[in-house]
Amino acid sequence: MSGAPEYEITGVIREVLPVVRYGRGKTKQQLILLTDTPSPQILPIEVREGAIEQLREIPLHAKVRIRFALEGQMWHPPQGAPRPIVRLVAISIYRLPD
Repeated sequence: MSGAPEYEITGVIREVLPVVRYGRGKTKQQLILLTDTPSPQILPIEVREGAIEQLREIPLHAKVRIRFALEGQMWHPPQGAPRPIVRLVAISIYRLPD
């Protein structure tokens, strides 16, 4: 992932959104994760090519471990000032025992 540091988090998949095509034939999908941290968080995680295949094998509401990287860029909206956007991009997704 472009040399970006990698992180890991566990939780339960709450929702999986449809696959979206972008760029030159690339695909991505978003999942919503409820973390199993002391203060649970709802996190949107972007899933791309290889990890989409892993996600297809995992049922909704399954407990998972996700290895991810942060990806940031400046977004220049049609109106208003540029602002930073940060994404959590899945590198791998593993189902954990319930």
